[in-house]
Amino acid sequence: MPDRRDVSDAVRWFWVAFWSTLLILLLLYLYVQAKVQLVSEVPPSPEASPPALSQTYLEKLQQVVPEVFREVRGDLDVAVAEIDALVSERVDAAFAPVYRAIPDFLDFHYSLLGEYAELAAAASDDIGRDLQRILFEDTDFETGFQHRLVEITHGADAIESEFFRLLRRRLHERMADHPAPQPEKLTELADIVMQDTRQRFGTGDLVLKGTGALVGGGAVATALAKTVGAKAATKLAAKAAGKTAIKATGVGGSATAGAAAGLLCGPAAWICAPVGGAAAAVAAWFATDKVVLEVDEYFNRDAFEAEVRGAIDTERLRVRDTLRSSYHARLHAMVSFNESRLRDMTTRELIEQSP
Repeated sequence: MPDRRDVSDAVRWFWVAFWSTLLILLLLYLYVQAKVQLVSEVPPSPEASPPALSQTYLEKLQQVVPEVFREVRGDLDVAVAEIDALVSERVDAAFAPVYRAIPDFLDFHYSLLGEYAELAAAASDDIGRDLQRILFEDTDFETGFQHRLVEITHGADAIESEFFRLLRRRLHERMADHPAPQPEKLTELADIVMQDTRQRFGTGDLVLKGTGALVGGGAVATALAKTVGAKAATKLAAKAAGKTAIKATGVGGSATAGAAAGLLCGPAAWICAPVGGAAAAVAAWFATDKVVLEVDEYFNRDAFEAEVRGAIDTERLRVRDTLRSSYHARLHAMVSFNESRLRDMTTRELIEQSP
């Protein structure tokens, strides 16, 4: 049976712990309330807001905006010309390896191996296969072309940014003679408009995404292979017709001569004669092809090279003009949006200030 004194001590310590816990909780509560009170008494930091444009300033700005945009049309033409020059230079650089590979393609085209390869390709309806390989795959045209497109994007973005810096400077110059100029507010307003413009139009990467199917390296190679391949097929057909007539007599005569030469084999003539005739026929076949190729190359190589260059020129100019038109449209649309946005924001602020 527990001692009465032990029970009394246990009860006493229980109540000590109980009231001590309540006291600690009370102190914590009071501490938290005090901190909340201190925080609530600290005034909130004022939200950064630019000074409002005066009504007279807004009225002048509304008048100046269309005038400034008319004044910078000449500068816009300069920016467009700079983009044109940039696109031309980069596209020409992208196609340079293709032009340098033309002699290699012609050497292949006017070789026995090349002729038979092209005949095999024509049979499989892929006459431009070797042209595409020599001019585009062996030169790694796709990689170089994509690199040039990135350079065009960055260069065009820089030209656009410079034009809009000039536009902002013109606005500041025209508004500087106002009795109470507010250049900081005008800068902020122009920043907002430019940010809206960038959000809508993005960077020049969007131009490439929109024209990718038209100017992609693969599309260029495919178009050229079809164009030049069709020309090569026509020439191959003409050469084949000419060689057919030659071989009809030349190869047959060579076979007869080979059979006669087989008589020299003596007792083995029954074996030697057919072999000799076949060998002579094959040799005559290749000799005829070689002669026809050399004659064709002598008379037609320069003209065929001009046709190949002309086909490449056509594709190069198509790519160049497609990119130019896309960047022209983008820049003009950005300028129009910029003017409209600036005018609308000015008008809205005037309306809000009206009594």
